[in-house]
Amino acid sequence: MSDPHRERRFWRPDIRQDVDDELAFHLEMREHDFQSRGLAPADARAEAERRFGDRRRIGAECRAIDERAARERRRAGMLTDFIQDSGYALRSLRRSPGFALVAIVTLALGIGASAAIFSVVQQVLLRRLPYPAPDRLVDLTEVRAGRHITMSPVNFMDWRDGNRSLEGTAAYQRQVLTLTAPGDEPERVDAVAAEAQLFPVLGVRPAAGRVFTPEEAVIGGPKVAVLGDALWQRRFGRDPSIVGRTIALEGASYTVVGVMPAGFDFPDAAQLWVPLRFAADELTPNQRGAHYIRAIGRMKAGITLAQTRGDLDAIEQRIKAQFPDKLEGYSAGVRPMLDSLVGTVRRPLLVLLGAVLFLLLIACVNVSNLLLSRATTRTGEVAVRSALGASRGRIVRQLLTESVALAVAGGVAGLALAVWGLRMLQTLLPEDLPRGGVLGVDTGVLLFAIGLSVLAGVCFGAAPAVVASRPDLAAFLKDMRRGSGEGGGRRLRQALVAIELALALVLLAGAGLAMRSFDRLSRVDPGFDASANVLTFSIQLPSARYESAAACVRFFQDFRERLLQPGVQSAGAILFGPLSDKGFGGTFTIFGRAPGSDEGNAQVRPITPGYFETLGIPLLAGRTIDDRDRAGGVGVAVVSETAARQYWPNENPIGKRIRIHVSMGTKETEREIVGVVRDVRAYGLQEEIGPMIYVPVAQYASDAMTFVVRTAGDPLSALTLVKAQLRAVDDGVALSEVRPLDDLVAASISESRFRTIVLGLFASVSLVLAAVGLYGVMAFSVNQRRSELGIRMALGAHPRDVLRLVFRQGLLPVAFGVAAGLVGAIAITRVMRSLLFGVDAFDPLTFAAVACVLVSVAALACYVPARRATSVDPVGVLR
Repeated sequence: MSDPHRERRFWRPDIRQDVDDELAFHLEMREHDFQSRGLAPADARAEAERRFGDRRRIGAECRAIDERAARERRRAGMLTDFIQDSGYALRSLRRSPGFALVAIVTLALGIGASAAIFSVVQQVLLRRLPYPAPDRLVDLTEVRAGRHITMSPVNFMDWRDGNRSLEGTAAYQRQVLTLTAPGDEPERVDAVAAEAQLFPVLGVRPAAGRVFTPEEAVIGGPKVAVLGDALWQRRFGRDPSIVGRTIALEGASYTVVGVMPAGFDFPDAAQLWVPLRFAADELTPNQRGAHYIRAIGRMKAGITLAQTRGDLDAIEQRIKAQFPDKLEGYSAGVRPMLDSLVGTVRRPLLVLLGAVLFLLLIACVNVSNLLLSRATTRTGEVAVRSALGASRGRIVRQLLTESVALAVAGGVAGLALAVWGLRMLQTLLPEDLPRGGVLGVDTGVLLFAIGLSVLAGVCFGAAPAVVASRPDLAAFLKDMRRGSGEGGGRRLRQALVAIELALALVLLAGAGLAMRSFDRLSRVDPGFDASANVLTFSIQLPSARYESAAACVRFFQDFRERLLQPGVQSAGAILFGPLSDKGFGGTFTIFGRAPGSDEGNAQVRPITPGYFETLGIPLLAGRTIDDRDRAGGVGVAVVSETAARQYWPNENPIGKRIRIHVSMGTKETEREIVGVVRDVRAYGLQEEIGPMIYVPVAQYASDAMTFVVRTAGDPLSALTLVKAQLRAVDDGVALSEVRPLDDLVAASISESRFRTIVLGLFASVSLVLAAVGLYGVMAFSVNQRRSELGIRMALGAHPRDVLRLVFRQGLLPVAFGVAAGLVGAIAITRVMRSLLFGVDAFDPLTFAAVACVLVSVAALACYVPARRATSVDPVGVLR
């Protein structure tokens, strides 16, 4: 069969030669004209060329016009071919609705899951920070034992004054302030006490008014505040006259000097900013061990992160040389701001993205196997088209068009599935997921799904298209005479099954490790009775009305006593509740020790009487803090068992004396250790336990406390009582972070739960797809080998022999797939090592269990077609 495109190229005139001939003719005519006027031949030739112009340029322009026209014709031909191929592909798929439906559903699962997870990854990891030149913004911390922690204010001052790599720095401290308005209940607002440089460093200007100035950020300066757009809208109805008005914060009047633009909520969804002020005693050398502020910086143009880190670490080392007892083991921490925001969730999200791409690969391999099986039934069609003159490239293009059409249909269905999946993910996402927001299918996700669909169509359609495009017409006719349709591609189908099973095993191994890790984590003893009916909430006293330590102590004592009503079994309070991400600690001196061994470091927690009893924290030695530990009395402290073991090994700490260096504005005195209590997981179930010192709030006053109230029934039923007693004590104080204790424990493992559920879901779907793929290949093979199996049974083969033969051949790709999957799982699950708790990434029990599950499911998928093979009727086959 002739190629019409080739014929058109053959009969098309040679435009280039025509242009050259035409130009030569006109030049010759000009030359003859000048000769007739009396010019010599050479002069006539020169004058003709001068008058006529640059013949080469004119020829080049004519040839360019011809080439553009040729390209347009080729584009038109390609478009026509594409329309023809697409129409034929749709007609072909319409004739096989069952095949098309299975392929589209399979692809929709892979593409939909990929789009949903990509939406989360884009929202959290890929979205740029909304600041000018965000790549130059860095998070400044101090590092101890490999962990980024908050900074000491005095150390930060040395960093700010001594660095040569930052063009600006700013310190800040997260707070929760009480906002009161006439006629409204007090409200706790996420706020930030920040240096005035915070906004210039971020490169953000207010939408209205101004930000506070450095002169306002000093002790005794005016009380000013900047509002966030969301708070301005919610509490003040976007009143344009808000700038210059006063609002009540912590019982004091603050002047609103500005409103930030919509979307600005740095850090951690803050909606209110006030000046950060340091007292003189916070900047003394004794406070170098007190870490409680955060800081950011903007690198100078052309300065790298490594240079900045080296610059600040050199300053830190100089400070440590002067104060080794305060900063032993500390170093400077500098990391991109985006990393500081998402550092804890980056690896888990990338693991989930990798897992869902594995699921998509399994779906593609499954559809590729379906196409290979379908190509076997289309051998005659392809062979006839080839015999009639269709080139192999033309056949491959047609088959790939069908694959891409399937993929696009699967992508459209996958987007619909992704919308539903995002709603489900929204309910499973951890509460503290940074930059979470509202998930949805935006332009980025849409383009990702489209690109993924086209790529998947080419990937899963390439191998079947190449195999199907090289049929042998003579072999096909011979197969027809034999009554066999097995054709080629059997080994390729088995190889694809092995790949599919290997990918499924990797996913199963990852899900198995995540499940075992979550099981271990959920069984961790937090150190308190997590099953108790306990209500937790936080209170921050307004500083304007509670300026003295005695006033704070009186409030908490009075409020706790009022809570002890019928229905409330016990109540207590602590500075920061268990499983909190907040900390307060520093160094302390141990009396009776030689210099150099008399320093310790621990977290400090002021508590009220009844705290240990309410949470069920066991007392190991001595006594707990009770009502006799009052202000002005003998200073006492209770230490945790880790503190006792670390600082008083092989001796009884009861009766030992210490002095805590970090304080809350009051001068610290000598304290006697009166008790030892069990360790409590202060920061999370999977965080390491550190030394803890508990002191009476009456002797170590704090204006913020987290209460725990044990009730006889549902903890939330006591909320009405709590609010009533709070109004009775002070109606200007607000509650925040109200939740039952068991919800608090569940939230602390929500990230691990989310990861485990999603990985388990992906692994389950991959197992089903792998089983369906293996079953499909086995069923197709049995159907194609009916003649062979019938002849075997006619010649005396027992059904058991046929069952064993087919079953053994089906398990061959299973064996290869499991072996390859185990190797892949050992190599890939290493990236999960930091995400696991109490389980090794190479846990042999998990690998053996998932391999047994996969082999069992695969054996069942092989057994059903093999059993069907024994029912072949030999007489019917011979007939």
